[in-house]
Amino acid sequence: MKGSKVVVGISKFFGFVMLIILSVLVYFIFIIPLMFDSTKLPLNYGKVNSELFLSDGKAQPLLVYFGGSEGGNSLTKPSNVAERQQYIDQGYAVLAVGYFGMEDTPKELDRISLNAIYEEITLALNDSNINSNCVAAIGGSKGAELALVLASKYPKINGVVSLSGGHTVFASPSLYADGKTSSFMFNDQELPFVPFTYEMLPSLLMGDFRGASEIALTNTDAVQRALIKVEDINGPILLISGEKDQVWPSTEMSEKVILRLKDNGFSYPFKHIVVPGGNHSQPQNDYQTEVIEFLNENFLPRCGAYHQNTV
Repeated sequence: MKGSKVVVGISKFFGFVMLIILSVLVYFIFIIPLMFDSTKLPLNYGKVNSELFLSDGKAQPLLVYFGGSEGGNSLTKPSNVAERQQYIDQGYAVLAVGYFGMEDTPKELDRISLNAIYEEITLALNDSNINSNCVAAIGGSKGAELALVLASKYPKINGVVSLSGGHTVFASPSLYADGKTSSFMFNDQELPFVPFTYEMLPSLLMGDFRGASEIALTNTDAVQRALIKVEDINGPILLISGEKDQVWPSTEMSEKVILRLKDNGFSYPFKHIVVPGGNHSQPQNDYQTEVIEFLNENFLPRCGAYHQNTV
């Protein structure tokens, strides 16, 4: 009898847990979409958090760094000081940009203003220690998507590094936005995006984020409309991806960037490094040496003022 009671108790517990899960699902799938007003811009729209880190000397080339969908300003965190320092030790200034998930910035990665981010870069370029003709954008994951699309809009950015990035603009990953808004805005207009659909839900519930992204990418018409015009970027491009990226197919998407560059006769250096068996985080965590080597060889030579003031 005692064993039977234990079994009944466990069954009731799991039934209660399943009820909670189902309630949460109903809330996010059916209730939140009814409450969400896509005609209203997010609170703190156009607000950006940034911090400038300088190296020694004048005419420092500027690296603008974007984290991913974790939010916050990743390169200012204590755990990432060593990563940031590697660039500073090479003579680069670093502008760490947090574009959501911080006080006085948008709460979610939803319709982030490219114009506001570029204004923040422009302010940094006013620093007398910065070479205003030498600006590269670096991003990881969604930050890589941001770096590519931002550079495609602003020719002042003359170099890009995409770490575990993609080739197209995706919908906002905010649960509140319900996959129906773009991640980014330009001139206060939403950029075309690949929407998220209910077909992705089983994969997401199983924790198969890559599978969910692959389902989204089957919407070929939306993908075509949302492709990042990487051929408009005014400088060299480096892509690094993990062969076994578990979050989204960054290697396959990065290869599509390479193909687009080739098809458009891109005149600047470009390269794709695939991390053998690599996951989503390795390009961001372990490949600073390769990034610096590429920038030193392909980006700095375009910054004549940098060399003139450091010889």
